[in-house]
Amino acid sequence: MSKHTAHYYLVKTARLSGWLLLPLMVLYILTGFALCGMLGFDGLIDYQQALQIHRVFDWPLVAAFLVHTSITTYFAMRRWGWIKSRKCR
Repeated sequence: MSKHTAHYYLVKTARLSGWLLLPLMVLYILTGFALCGMLGFDGLIDYQQALQIHRVFDWPLVAAFLVHTSITTYFAMRRWGWIKSRKCR
């Protein structure tokens, strides 16, 4: 059985949070268009329901964004050499 490192779990978390961001952002944008009455989305969903959905996804969107950006920023800084990788004994 192979032992996974922290790097492995960080990569998996970054990918999972990225895939979670995709439907969250699409839903957030579509409900925002429905709230503004743009592009015909106000005909698909009524104002109160769009507002409720839009508000429910505020914090999950922020959480997924923070997880994703912090991990990928860490990887970018390691790639650029700003953070050195530690060697295990």
